Amino acid sequence: MCLQGEFGSRSFTGMRVEVAEKIPVRTGRAYEIGADEAAGLAIKNFAAAIKSEDSLFCVVQPLERLSLDESTGGSVYSGDVVLEFRDTVYKSQKSLHFLLLEKLNALLKASGSQESLEATLCLTSGSAEELNQKELALWIGLAAKGDSPEQALLRWGLGLAQIQQALLFSSRFLRLHLTRASE
Repeated sequence: MCLQGEFGSRSFTGMRVEVAEKIPVRTGRAYEIGADEAAGLAIKNFAAAIKSEDSLFCVVQPLERLSLDESTGGSVYSGDVVLEFRDTVYKSQKSLHFLLLEKLNALLKASGSQESLEATLCLTSGSAEELNQKELALWIGLAAKGDSPEQALLRWGLGLAQIQQALLFSSRFLRLHLTRASE
C-alpha cells in the first residue's frame, strides 16, 4: 500500500500486513538470539516498552527465538509474540480487540517496507480464569526478508521497533476511546 509521500522517484510503501483467522505455521530452523545482537536489543527494548505505563498490554508469550528460512532465494527471519490487555476487564471485550486490530493494521501498513517486512495479526483465545468468560490475546507474527541472514535479522529488529511504536500509539488511542466511552 502506498503512503503519502515520495523520496526522489521512489514511493514509500508500508509494511505488508495480514489479519488472519488462525495462526500460520512457521517453517525454518530455530535461531537462538544473542543478547548483544541487534535483534536481542530490539527484543529487550520491545519488552521494556510493553511493560511501561504507556502500554495497555502485557506479554503472554515472549519472543525467545526466531526462525530462519533460507529456501526462498534469500533469508527470512520470523518471530512471534503474544500480548493481552493488562486490565482483566478488557481481556474479553471483542469490540476493543477489533478496534485494536483495525488501528494496528492501519499503523503498520503506513510503516516499514512491503518488500522486506510482513506482519500477521491474529486474535487467539487467552487464558480464561473463569469458565464463562473467554479472554482474547493478540498474536503478532513478524517476518523480515533480506539478501543475507544478517540483513534479514537487522530488518526484523527494525520491524519489531515499528510494531512497538504502533502498539504504544494504539494504547494511547484506546485510552482516549475508553475515556470517551465512559463519559
